[in-house]
Amino acid sequence: MKEAIANAGIFNLVIIFVIVLLAFFIGSLSYSKAFKVKNKILEEIEKDQGYTMGVNDSTEDRVEEWIGSIGYRMNVSTGSNRDVCASTVRGNGGFEGTLINEQGDYQYCVYEFDTCTNNSDQAKCGKYYRVIAYMYFDVPILSGLLRLPVSGETMIFNEIDS
Repeated sequence: MKEAIANAGIFNLVIIFVIVLLAFFIGSLSYSKAFKVKNKILEEIEKDQGYTMGVNDSTEDRVEEWIGSIGYRMNVSTGSNRDVCASTVRGNGGFEGTLINEQGDYQYCVYEFDTCTNNSDQAKCGKYYRVIAYMYFDVPILSGLLRLPVSGETMIFNEIDS
């Protein structure tokens, strides 16, 4: 009887180990996807030196086409980022950034910061962008509970050389 109890204990340890290993695997896949989305958006913004919307071959169109091809999470509330993204955020130096992709098809946030307002140092005058993509865990019980942000910023565009 001792052997049966010991085998059950070892079996439980193996099951716990497999669950922990799967959790790490799912987490790394989710982080990798969010990191790729953030970097692609930042790359497109820096290529265009701004986030353009609504024109032919805009930054938004190229980003959303690419994101759709990798299987990132879509908005479920008819193309609105209002339930995912705050309308304004604070950035470095106390600057306030405004959400500029309110009607996106996917769950990521792009904020624009204008460093020229209330800035005495005109050498750093310009705009920069912050992108926030989210890690999602599509596990049956945890899918709606866990959403972790992965963020990054661009360089300042339109800097005045002194």
